[in-house]
Amino acid sequence: MSRILFTSLHGGDLKVANAREALRISLSLPVLHFMKQSHSEIVSVVDDSGGEFECDALITSAKGVGLAALAADCMPITFSAAGWVGVAHVGRVGFAKGIAGKTVTKMRELGAADIRATIGPSICGKCYEVAPDMYQEIGELFPATRTSDALHSLDLQSGVTYELETMGVSVRNLNVCTLENPHYFSFRGGDVGARQVGLISL
Repeated sequence: MSRILFTSLHGGDLKVANAREALRISLSLPVLHFMKQSHSEIVSVVDDSGGEFECDALITSAKGVGLAALAADCMPITFSAAGWVGVAHVGRVGFAKGIAGKTVTKMRELGAADIRATIGPSICGKCYEVAPDMYQEIGELFPATRTSDALHSLDLQSGVTYELETMGVSVRNLNVCTLENPHYFSFRGGDVGARQVGLISL
């Protein structure tokens, strides 16, 4: 059975390493992997070996290995199936590149079935206002993200839900908006050095 956690992490420089290590210890995990995130479409398969993973999604079948995604308006999405878990950092750019769907595809290539996804705290469709031309561009490519031309706010939670459900993935959205809820960090709300952590392990 997988263990899913959405929590918060403060830090800067050495404090970041200390905070990550404290989180690992608090969860009694032998290994906790973080990513060097860049809004890419790269999915990495990892085990209990260390290293810096330049990607925006991680997958493992190793027990006791935690996978973490940092976000402060982007979506931290966890994936679970019998014998496999994954995590992805999904913002507007990563969503457009299909990082969530590519995580599912890779898990299935490795033998995972009946995949379930959980969308963690992230900015909601009402609050994610973008430039009108960007709204039109993304909305034409991914109609499920559209709200209204007047608002020109993108609903990435709905967009990724549609994408994953179309792939046969069971999706649970926690429906927590990071900008509206003061208990969570929001980059648009002024939180520069603090992030949510979406974490999963077997």
